[in-house]
Amino acid sequence: MSASECRVLIVDDNEDNRYTLTRRLRREGYTDVTAAADGREALARLAETDFDLVLLDIMMPEMDGYSVLENLRASGRLASLPVIVISAIDDFDSVVRCIEPGAEDYLPKPFNATLLRARIAAVLEKKRLRDEVVRQLAVIREVFGKYVPASVAAQVVADQGQLKPTHATATILYSDIEAFTSIAETMPPEQVVQMLNEYFPAVIEPVEKYGGIVNQFQGDAMLITFNVPVADAEHADHAVRAVLEMQRAVDGKQFAGVQLKTRIGIATGKVIAGNVGSGERINYTVHGDAVNLAARLE
Repeated sequence: MSASECRVLIVDDNEDNRYTLTRRLRREGYTDVTAAADGREALARLAETDFDLVLLDIMMPEMDGYSVLENLRASGRLASLPVIVISAIDDFDSVVRCIEPGAEDYLPKPFNATLLRARIAAVLEKKRLRDEVVRQLAVIREVFGKYVPASVAAQVVADQGQLKPTHATATILYSDIEAFTSIAETMPPEQVVQMLNEYFPAVIEPVEKYGGIVNQFQGDAMLITFNVPVADAEHADHAVRAVLEMQRAVDGKQFAGVQLKTRIGIATGKVIAGNVGSGERINYTVHGDAVNLAARLE
């Protein structure tokens, strides 16, 4: 992040201090600088605009700097918004009281211009690296979520790939297309793919509506779970409602010019859900009698 791209908020009740800091920052190339005269005005500015850095005074009327930091911590803002405290109070307890809620740094007044420049550069570099990690994790979740349930992808990323096995009572829904093999033999592969790409969105929509998770695609079949990995106290009822809407979504419709029928089995029981595989290849899946029963019923 270059200085000209950085949005800085200066919070200080002293007009001369605001002017001095603003002038100093603009000399360093920070052109997008906003000033607030107290903590309440600062929070109002932060609610309106996304800033990259806050330079915060402590002793102010209406709302002091300590209260601003506590407010930002309570709202979770300090995780992504770096704050450097610049204060005439230069005792150990005050420094600790600012750093503990999440302030990045603490500088005494009158500030040293060279030290201020270095501290700001270091804080903004940390923010850039942190933002890049967040962006990369978002991309991983988005891409990974195309191949496994989104809730599973988020949990796997959060647990750094270690998704521990979980015992639960779950409802399993197993579906496939009646006479799929015979249908597929009568058409070119491209039409089969088109048919499935039209069919799956139609039947998955009610599944997601009622909280089901598509655990696996197996050709034309789907293994769907309710209550794992996302808890749902009404998982059995929701599975039945999803099935009724799935049948309505398919009944009388054509997919790539072909009318299809869907067979579905549902069973509720004890399962274990987690990662299964070997070496570098693992898969999140569920096992248990309920899974086998749903498949047999289908």
